[in-house]
Amino acid sequence: MTLDICGQGDDRPRLERLAAEHRVADAVRFLGYVSEEEKQTLLRRAWAVVFPSPKEGWGITNVEAAACGTPALASDSPGLRESVQDGVTGYLVPHGDVQALADRMLALAADPALVDRLGRAARMFAEGLSWDSAARATLSHIEQTVAERERKR
Repeated sequence: MTLDICGQGDDRPRLERLAAEHRVADAVRFLGYVSEEEKQTLLRRAWAVVFPSPKEGWGITNVEAAACGTPALASDSPGLRESVQDGVTGYLVPHGDVQALADRMLALAADPALVDRLGRAARMFAEGLSWDSAARATLSHIEQTVAERERKR
């Protein structure tokens, strides 16, 4: 099993030291910046994306993974809980609960059928997140609001 860490951030030197200190550097790849094409390739190849963030505006990383058929393991925190259907497209764990996150990672690593099931559901979830579906939902909401007001007259 290999952990791919993408992006070039301020934490990279600290993470590299941690990997060395814990003797797992040979199982961690620090890829730095990756193109959109390479990101999609990595997401399709992965058995999960792991996103333990305390808060996000929106879990775009989880949605990108879902579009590639890859389940997400994420913190049950604002912004992320809208991008992962717990137990359906991946799993949410309490933020900061390292053991719960590790347990979920191990469970997925040991069960390819579960990864496949979650990944298929994730892809279906992502397909519903298009501009067309958002426009249809907005139009439906407007029509319902107008109909309610008409009934009240």
